[in-house]
Amino acid sequence: MIQKELLKLKKEITSNELNLINIFLKKRDGQSYLLNHSLLIDQSLNKLWKELDFKNSASLIACGGFGRRELFPYSDIDLLILIPKKLDTLLSQKIEHFITLLWDLGLRIGHSVRNLSETKKEIKKDITVQTNLLESRYLAGNKTLFKELNKIIRDTLIPHQFYEGKLKEQDRRHQKYNQSAYQLEPNIKESPGGLRDLQMIQWIGKSHITGFTLEKLNQKKYLDTQNYEQLIKTDQFIKNLRILLHIIANQNEDRLLFDYQNQLSQFLKYKKTPHKKKSELLMRDVYQAINFTTYINEVLLKKLNPKRSPAINVIKNNKYLVIQENFLEISPSFKKKSIAPYIFDIFITFQNHISINSLGPKLLVMMQNAVKEINPAFRKDKKNQEKFLSILKSNDKVNRTLRIMNKCNLIGAYIPAFGKIVSQMQHDLFHIYTVDEHILNVIRNLRRFAKEELKHEFPDCYDLFKNYQKKYILYLAALFHDIAKGRGGDHSELGAKDVDNFAKLNHLPIEDHKLINWLVKSHLLMSHTAQKFDLSDPLIIEEFANKMQNKENLISLYLLTVADIRATSPHVWNQWKATLLKNLFNYTLNYLDQDKLSSKDLISKRKEKAAMFLKNYNIENHHYKALWKNFGENYFYRYTEEEIAWQTRLLFSHLAPTKPIIRVRHRPNGEGIEVLIYQKNSRYIFNKICHFFDEIGYNIAAAKIFTTQHDYALNLFDLLDANPKSVSYQGLFKFIEKELTNRFEIHRESKPIKLSERSRQATHHSFDTKISILETDQSSVYQLEVITDDRHGLLSLISDQLTKEEISINHAKINTLGSRAEDTFLITYKDHLKMSDRKINDLVKKLNQAIA
Repeated sequence: MIQKELLKLKKEITSNELNLINIFLKKRDGQSYLLNHSLLIDQSLNKLWKELDFKNSASLIACGGFGRRELFPYSDIDLLILIPKKLDTLLSQKIEHFITLLWDLGLRIGHSVRNLSETKKEIKKDITVQTNLLESRYLAGNKTLFKELNKIIRDTLIPHQFYEGKLKEQDRRHQKYNQSAYQLEPNIKESPGGLRDLQMIQWIGKSHITGFTLEKLNQKKYLDTQNYEQLIKTDQFIKNLRILLHIIANQNEDRLLFDYQNQLSQFLKYKKTPHKKKSELLMRDVYQAINFTTYINEVLLKKLNPKRSPAINVIKNNKYLVIQENFLEISPSFKKKSIAPYIFDIFITFQNHISINSLGPKLLVMMQNAVKEINPAFRKDKKNQEKFLSILKSNDKVNRTLRIMNKCNLIGAYIPAFGKIVSQMQHDLFHIYTVDEHILNVIRNLRRFAKEELKHEFPDCYDLFKNYQKKYILYLAALFHDIAKGRGGDHSELGAKDVDNFAKLNHLPIEDHKLINWLVKSHLLMSHTAQKFDLSDPLIIEEFANKMQNKENLISLYLLTVADIRATSPHVWNQWKATLLKNLFNYTLNYLDQDKLSSKDLISKRKEKAAMFLKNYNIENHHYKALWKNFGENYFYRYTEEEIAWQTRLLFSHLAPTKPIIRVRHRPNGEGIEVLIYQKNSRYIFNKICHFFDEIGYNIAAAKIFTTQHDYALNLFDLLDANPKSVSYQGLFKFIEKELTNRFEIHRESKPIKLSERSRQATHHSFDTKISILETDQSSVYQLEVITDDRHGLLSLISDQLTKEEISINHAKINTLGSRAEDTFLITYKDHLKMSDRKINDLVKKLNQAIA
């Protein structure tokens, strides 16, 4: 083919593809677009094949999505060129030329060249190849070869082996996405509940049912009319969305990234509401489609199992349930129209039979259909109330039961407030799941505390949970803790009111009701205290303990908080946060156990413990008496006994050094390292340290800034992610000690720090920076809080601005939650002067401008 003809064909293909896209954008008929796009490529391939005069020397075969005539705008065109036993030079050259021409035409080709024997080996070796060829379609060339290929496909395909292999493959794919499609940027092709799960139904059907299509499912033995129509509607919705996504992204993109969600919702003419953006309404529909796909995938894969056994096992004293293939299934003798009166009994039976791992397909469909019958009368029925609470009080399968209930929309039907947050997005930069998925993840984490084999994850939580008497209280607190999100107002307060309504309706014991209400109201209190305040200060512990009131509340909140933070995102939880929460729990427990000792008594005990540590190193009181005196009494409020002992060992012979003393060590109870800086006080110390760690790429997690009575700065910095693979800890410690010392001695200017770009998530959600400055109990000390999207250089930028305004930092708690930073500082103005309202407002304005 000459260059001129090639260019003409390329223009023709481009023009026709553009025309198909324009027709789709007008009519939104995805099925028609996919078919016509496939036909367009068919014609082009046939034209080239004929042009190169292949005749019967080989067979050109369409595979995969192209084979089933579902070619998306930027999908690969999968081809198999089937050749005779041996590939001669002439045929090899023709094939090479053919593929080159396809690339020159701008077609995205995925191809393989094999003979029948090689193809047979690949089919036996790789289930992906077998699946791809299951949808093969003849295009051009040798028809006999194609017929022989079809015979090989039929002969090598053993339906039950194919079924088991595809289930394992699907499970691996789901695992890759953390078994959840309810992430804020789902992959609509590969995630659980995506297009692949719908294609799975077709592959399994085609493997053992001649001429299988989705339309064949419109039979009573497979689906009722309602579910069949919903399946077709969902299939069309996801396909249309994927076509649009390819068009908007201008590439093969299957992730619904935030950038595209806005454009898609605009394009699909969604209209915002007072509490929800257009993109949220689009994503609500996406998650509902995902939920239905997950449900129908399970139902149909169970029904289409080629080895499905008709054998049933009767359950003693149960007239309407049986066990079939390890599933709980409806009995063939059940003749009533509705399953609604027995819904909770079914789940109680499911929990009581440990070996049963799921519900059968008929029962799942009946459950889904019964949702509309869960009405106010059903909720007011005392027997139903007792049964629902019985499910939560079970020792087995609570998490699995609630997952199945949510899949069938039963939780939202029984607790209407829960129904409102199903498929709802969260825009706080650290939750990566929808609200309902996050809540179920919290319950899953609580259940993990009960498992002996997972004891190593949280030994203390395992022991506390094991001895916790009424576990259902924690499950209900988890169900309600975020139930009021998206309504406007304080979701903790609104959620507590929902608890009151539920408790009243379901006749919860007064004490249980009070505790659940308190947990929902207070569910952010422990993480807030641990991540924003100095836990070595006895006054902070005393204040927190007073809010806890008793040990039961403390233990309940600790278990709920750990489960909650771990359920937000895999990137939010780390050993640093685990240690903070554990320390706060232990300090508060000790305080409550010691009959609420005064802060003075606690400091005396702290000194005694530090002295005992030092004695182990043969360091006696007379060695450090002068050091402690010069540090002053406030020093003991700022550091723990272990930190005091470590610092005293390093500094007792260096009361007033002329050069900085900098030492680095591993953190005693968690990941990361600690850096101690001791030198003559200067206003620029904190600023220089921030710049230094920003420049070398380490994250400051917390900083204790203390000035001794003899005007020396004693600062302690906690660093995270401080062990790059290329540097040994020993080398890293020496590097920090040497470089930081040089930085202070040479008085070198710090390099200007520029904030990194905002994340896509922060840009999409228009996340606003919030800055507040409040007075504290100490007249000249203020609390500065900065909540913004996390970016490299943020801490240095804040420090630069405070230094310019002659403001010193006394304490810093740096809290990163996913892509969100919540940094808290205790600050003082020059010479400990009080700041006027005008000065405070001016400082807030300047910080906002600097961050923006």
